[in-house]
Amino acid sequence: MPNKIVASTASPLSLLSGIQSARDKTVSNSVAATAPTAAVDKLSLTGDAVRLQQLDQASSLHNGIDMARVTKTRAAIASGSYQIDSKQIAAKLTRMDWDLGGK
Repeated sequence: MPNKIVASTASPLSLLSGIQSARDKTVSNSVAATAPTAAVDKLSLTGDAVRLQQLDQASSLHNGIDMARVTKTRAAIASGSYQIDSKQIAAKLTRMDWDLGGK
């Protein structure tokens, strides 16, 4: 069965302007829907959170490395005068194991 094609009486330019008008309405509706509201969000930190924030800022200023001690140790190693105290190392390892729950 053949389909009959009926020509539109509207000009192509009037059809395009109708599409553009519909698109403009959609855009303006979506902009209105996403417009900022008057409500203001609030955030309050507990005393602990404020203290943690301060500690974080303070720790970022200091890296915890004693450069004077590092320099002294490097010089002792380079000169061959650095002494390793195996008893002190063993005692500290044992204490660390004990602190971590070892038996």
